[in-house]
Amino acid sequence: AEPKVEIVGPDSQPIPFTVEQDGKGEQYVCYRPPKFGMYNVAINFGGMPLPNSPYKVKISPKVDASKVKISGLAQTIRIGDNPVFDVDTTAAGDGKLEAQFISPSGKVIDYVHDDDDKGNHTLKITPNEVGTYTVNLVYGKVPVPHGPFSVKVRPESEPDKVNVDIGTGNIRLGQPTVFKIDSRDAGYGDLKVRILDDQGKEMDYDYDQNDHGLDEFTFTPKKEGDYTIDVTFAGEPVGEFMMKAEPRLKLDKLNIFGDGLNSNKPLKVGEECKMTIDASRAMTGDIVIREKDPSRQTAESPADLELLVVGPDGRPVALDIEESDDGVFKVSFTPEKAGDYMFVAESEGVAAPKCPVALKARGLKAIKIYGPGIEPTGNLCGFDTHFVVDAREAGEEKLAVDLRGPGTGEFKPLPTITEPKKGLYYVKYDVSLHNNYKVDVKYGEETLNKGKPFTPKVHTHNVGVFPNDRRRVEIQVTRMSLESPLTSSIDDFIDLKLKYAQRFKALAPVCGPIQPPAVKVLGPGKRLVDTKTNVQDCVYKIRASPIEMGPHKVIIRCSESDLVYGGFNNMFEITK
Repeated sequence: AEPKVEIVGPDSQPIPFTVEQDGKGEQYVCYRPPKFGMYNVAINFGGMPLPNSPYKVKISPKVDASKVKISGLAQTIRIGDNPVFDVDTTAAGDGKLEAQFISPSGKVIDYVHDDDDKGNHTLKITPNEVGTYTVNLVYGKVPVPHGPFSVKVRPESEPDKVNVDIGTGNIRLGQPTVFKIDSRDAGYGDLKVRILDDQGKEMDYDYDQNDHGLDEFTFTPKKEGDYTIDVTFAGEPVGEFMMKAEPRLKLDKLNIFGDGLNSNKPLKVGEECKMTIDASRAMTGDIVIREKDPSRQTAESPADLELLVVGPDGRPVALDIEESDDGVFKVSFTPEKAGDYMFVAESEGVAAPKCPVALKARGLKAIKIYGPGIEPTGNLCGFDTHFVVDAREAGEEKLAVDLRGPGTGEFKPLPTITEPKKGLYYVKYDVSLHNNYKVDVKYGEETLNKGKPFTPKVHTHNVGVFPNDRRRVEIQVTRMSLESPLTSSIDDFIDLKLKYAQRFKALAPVCGPIQPPAVKVLGPGKRLVDTKTNVQDCVYKIRASPIEMGPHKVIIRCSESDLVYGGFNNMFEITK
């Protein structure tokens, strides 16, 4: 019997074949698959199919279209362009590349196909319709996977795609303003810009053009008002954009506050004065603030805001200016002297609202206070004492002195304040009772001595106690002064002055000694020194003629008692 062969292709169509004999009883069946896919080969012998018949035969293409690479489909294509698409088949096997371009209207358009015989192909088209084109690619009669492909073609120019960025539209007088126009996505065409003022007059501007369609324009308004930016692209209008030119710095929007500016509280000498200038709402963009140079010797460009602080001597005070936030500045200075200061902030010669501002600097540290009237020792009741308040460097304020301690009515001590020189005060007071006192000294609203009172003590020197029918009263010797040459020698004379309380007669006229006390001077050897006494009122002048060297002692004799004033044991020395 003869074998019977039947071959059916993937589309169920019979495939022709030939049978060859080799003369040895073997037969060869030959066929050429017209396409790739699954083929069925059925073999019957003697009317019976061979085992496993029909046989499945998979025919693969001689090319791998999945390895075909195409680039350029995502490029921006406009009417008038000649886009090029690169197709790489080097890894796809040996085959023929076929392409078809279909326009948005469904027409098949021509294209130019070039290749280098190495698998690199270029496809060129000239689109004349706006829309999406369809690209079909077949390689080795196998469609390229993921096809058909799409290519978008846009108009030659699209003015509506021009983006004009002028920011907020608020610009400052005299300040260069930069605005940008982005036409990179607008296609082909000439960009034209005109800047018109509110009278329709065309303004000059600087133009920084580049090849990528991103252009910058710089415009400096020279007067206040509205400006119009008229933009056209490819002869078509893009739009009109409004800008408003305002003063470079809106002084009425400026907020200035800080030490001494919002209250009458004076500044303190030696302490930093801090102020804040908030110009965030007064100006757009960067702001330049610096110290004003009254001499105009610097060649710096004008600042948006100039600050000046003038001291009591009429000279500018150095300022420390630091930007703490956008448009917010911290300004500080330290007054070195007490007195009146002046602060002014101005822009182009125009002062900010409420400027200039008068500032007062007061310095307790600059006040000097001295004298026996505030010391804990050295003050005697019944006699004047004093102290000096030197506030010449502390500014002009009112001095107040309050003396607290024993004594009421006519015995209450009252200070007397005189001002021999401006700012230099002489305070005098006396007390009739010995005790501890407190002296409060206030300059303006501030209390001196770190807020604490001075605590002088008024002492009593007991000279004698005398019986009396009415009461027992102490005679108070409150001051003894020694007057003598700088150098003394034996046989020279020395004058002593013994002074009783000035109020002794008025306060206790019936209780004092009937006669003035007698005064004796004893030398180191307890030898009596000749003295001559001259009495006038309560002042006793004693002239002593010492005859030996060493310390001398003053003895006061009242009635029948010898009383020694201990503080005078070593009041004077006799030398050769």
